[in-house]
Amino acid sequence: MKGILMVKRNDSNRLDPKNKLNNLTGKQWIQFTKSWFIEDGKASEITKDIELHPASFPPPMIRDFIKFFTKKGDWVLDPFVGTGSTLVACDETGRKGVGIELYEKYANSAKKRTNLEVYVGDIQKIVKDLSKKNYRFQLCITSPPYWHILKKTKDYNQQERLKKGLDLKYGENENDLGLISNYDEFIQKLVLIFKEIKLLLTQNGHLVIITQNIRHEGKNYPIAFDVTLNLNKLYSYQGEKIWCQNQKILRPYGYPYAFVPNIHHHYCLIFKNEKKEVKH
Repeated sequence: MKGILMVKRNDSNRLDPKNKLNNLTGKQWIQFTKSWFIEDGKASEITKDIELHPASFPPPMIRDFIKFFTKKGDWVLDPFVGTGSTLVACDETGRKGVGIELYEKYANSAKKRTNLEVYVGDIQKIVKDLSKKNYRFQLCITSPPYWHILKKTKDYNQQERLKKGLDLKYGENENDLGLISNYDEFIQKLVLIFKEIKLLLTQNGHLVIITQNIRHEGKNYPIAFDVTLNLNKLYSYQGEKIWCQNQKILRPYGYPYAFVPNIHHHYCLIFKNEKKEVKH
């Protein structure tokens, strides 16, 4: 038994030649598979370009996902790239990347932070163009709009952004998913985008969608669950990692009449491109 344990201990600290997914050791692999993590973002990593965007995510978190689901030199796509944190993570980890951004002001910020490709415009049109150019990605990782969450102008975080003169919403483009008024239509259009992106993923490539269930006008909307149920028809659902934010301020929502949660977590939904391509 001691010999077996010693082999396992040694193997955990070196690369396994059978590992075709990433460049991690066994120990690093196992650490990533924990189903939850806390990431509040370091102030030193939040630059002015990142802060400009009303819904950015911490760069260290994206680096970890990229390192797990790709090898050095692989291709990564972010179709809602914002100010470019995913592409910066690609630069830092030796990956190639492409970003798509609807709004030019955020795309310009992304271009300041990286020399990787950033396309500006409607996602579906650009995805089709990339497909015609035979682009193929081992990973698509992104955080699409959380539907109406940016319309909560009385929210504490939104009020703080207002004081700083920062954007409270993305903009007014007709293709902005955050401007869709009907929830079912929002889910339908979001799923359609990832149906198109499936054609850009390699066989057994991965899709990671960072999203959140939200509360809007007194009603809860399970975005993460609805996206998973719909996309499981196109991809193989692999599970999720829960991104917890431990430093957000607790608010007395619902007190003392009803349970209204302080939503301090996001879902990092993980899918694999195992299923056959869907014909259009």
